[in-house]
Amino acid sequence: MPKDKVILAVDATGEVLSVAVGGHELRRASKKHDDALLPLIERLLRKAGLAWKDLDAVAAASGPGRFTGIRVGMSFAAAAGFQLNIPALAISRLAAAAGKSKAGRVLGALPGWKDEVYSQAYRKGKAAGTAAWTPPGEWPAFRAAAEKRGLEVSFGETTAADLLPVAAAALASGKIPPFKPFYLKPASYERPRG
Repeated sequence: MPKDKVILAVDATGEVLSVAVGGHELRRASKKHDDALLPLIERLLRKAGLAWKDLDAVAAASGPGRFTGIRVGMSFAAAAGFQLNIPALAISRLAAAAGKSKAGRVLGALPGWKDEVYSQAYRKGKAAGTAAWTPPGEWPAFRAAAEKRGLEVSFGETTAADLLPVAAAALASGKIPPFKPFYLKPASYERPRG
């Protein structure tokens, strides 16, 4: 029986930085994810009893989320993958949100900036629609319409641990997703207007 692949996942897309491998996860609230990421990963690997050479792949949350956080996580994954000669996977947080449900038809949904909601429909783990963002006042009707169409709504924040099943499925299928960020809005959208 083949052993499970050891995948390191990082999610730097929000205020809380998270890293996971196997059944272990560490989180840290940080204003500077780029400074906190490597020490947090090294602590996680020690906790899990693993070394860098034990990793079979590295996965990063590709979005949606904070523009800078997406870049921090994906830059790390690209560099680690290259250095260790292992696959680097870009994993959608919407796919991770949908993956928390066991239903065949799911609307993966995440809280967004200023109470907006990001969402995308999935069928048996595969995207079955275009990702969208919904203004706060429109989310209840959007959710009700999705449920009326037979979609189970899987709503909530995701962490690095939620990326692991999606990354493992991609690795097992041999269909590595394109390594690119998943932005729903332009970077300037989150800049304060002044």
